[in-house]
Amino acid sequence: MVDRRQLLAAGTTAMLGSEAVAQQRDRPTLSPNITLIDRFRDRVDLPAPTPPGVISIGREKQLFVDDWMIERRTGSRRTFHPVRKHPANPLLTPERAWERPSVLLSGSVMYDPNRVQDRFRMWYLCYTPVEDPVTGESIRKDGRVCYATSVDGLRWERPAFGLHPYGSSRSTNIVIPAANGFPGVVLDPRDPDPGRRYKAHARTNRGHDAFFSPDGVHWSEPHRMDLDGYDRSSVHWDPVRESWAASTKSWYRAAPEALEWRGRGYQESRDFLHWPRKAAFMAGTTEEGPEIVYALDAFYYESLYLGAWGRYVAEPNAHLDPQLAVSRNGRHWTRPTEAPWIPLSPLPADYRRKPGPRTPTGVDPLDPRVPWDYGNTNINSLGPLRVGDELWIYYSGRSSDHRSRPQTGAIGLGTMRLDGFASLDAGRKEVEVVTRPVRLTGPDIRVNVDAGEGEFLMEITDLAGRALSQFSFDRCRPVRSDGVRQTLSWRGNPELSIVGDQPVRLRVRLRSARWYAVWCGEERRWSSPDTETWSAAARR
Repeated sequence: MVDRRQLLAAGTTAMLGSEAVAQQRDRPTLSPNITLIDRFRDRVDLPAPTPPGVISIGREKQLFVDDWMIERRTGSRRTFHPVRKHPANPLLTPERAWERPSVLLSGSVMYDPNRVQDRFRMWYLCYTPVEDPVTGESIRKDGRVCYATSVDGLRWERPAFGLHPYGSSRSTNIVIPAANGFPGVVLDPRDPDPGRRYKAHARTNRGHDAFFSPDGVHWSEPHRMDLDGYDRSSVHWDPVRESWAASTKSWYRAAPEALEWRGRGYQESRDFLHWPRKAAFMAGTTEEGPEIVYALDAFYYESLYLGAWGRYVAEPNAHLDPQLAVSRNGRHWTRPTEAPWIPLSPLPADYRRKPGPRTPTGVDPLDPRVPWDYGNTNINSLGPLRVGDELWIYYSGRSSDHRSRPQTGAIGLGTMRLDGFASLDAGRKEVEVVTRPVRLTGPDIRVNVDAGEGEFLMEITDLAGRALSQFSFDRCRPVRSDGVRQTLSWRGNPELSIVGDQPVRLRVRLRSARWYAVWCGEERRWSSPDTETWSAAARR
């Protein structure tokens, strides 16, 4: 069995050189301008956030990925729901010379229902490294960012802009020619300069670079970003702090004399270019465990931060797949389930592994029997798109595992129920859920619940648990249907304004049902790019 230290050292050698690896223990940084984090001192994930004394429930939905809002629940179970892979997958494959052998996300997919011919727009990475033909080892990284559009999100077109030629091809869809690693594109409605409304972050051969554009097609020359991290770093907008936040590929010590280990760092910036403080520790795994946290791509959803935690397990299959990550402040992260959020597709039952120089795990990524998303997946850097009453999660998959070559890649789609990351479930026996103290700040209470074969009831109580007479169980009109937005009502149609600003609790009974979310009033109708959450004021 291969030792995890050897695997990490091998990967680090490829990036830093063997001499640098040999010196890691004896110097404070891995390479110039990259910090070796002291997990005991340089932490941004502590203290862990705790729920406020009274949780305000307004238009931002409260989800049940954790017990943040729950005081007590009896008999219910929490279920985490993976994406449903679209039957047409993969939707985009490396067809053009400048795309082979990999088209990949990270990259960004935006959905704007007000556009006509290009409601869906995709910026994706074409990773085309120069590799040794025998061993598959990388000789030189190479790549570029390309652009595709779609009316329905399933059938994609490559516009022939001709902005950047490739070999003898003049009519390409290349929009940023120099990127070789994990680009992310965002639409920034706050920037007063129309030439900087679109921002891109990409890894190039000189480090991290930013690019700016008025339309997402015509991009500026690269601007150096002083990010304190390696290649698998990503930049996201934090609407709560109203700043840019970076999740960086960093190294840290789990103990003062321990081996440097790969984890995730955290940085902030006001202008996308300058990151004044070095990375601080955000997430990591223990040296003794079976895995490395390879990525953490964050996005804000309604009232909390969610993310795709890239889990890399070297032995025995060198698989890299995302799990759901949860945070209440964007800095302290938990993984509430070990189950993959986007499951890798298994090999055929009769597949026989054949280890070789470029296939140490015995799985040949060029074998047509190997599924296109067998070994490695990455999500759209913007997170899920809201399309009607579904969440659409674009992701890249690879038939190559993390140690095999070449690194193949294609792009597909997974879908979920709106708010459908997790649910509180009840079987045939009725269960009860009681919230922490809450303040209701809307005209009515709405829920995302599947009670099509059961029943859902709610009452409002005072803090001592006594039901408010007009909002008791025996006056509640039961929900006995499946719907992503269902308004609760009580006999006599009392107005929720009767409750006023007083803190209360919600007590729920459900049977043969799944409860996904609760909120007050008209829900936010966001899409991506999500301009409604760019400021804290807009979210209220």
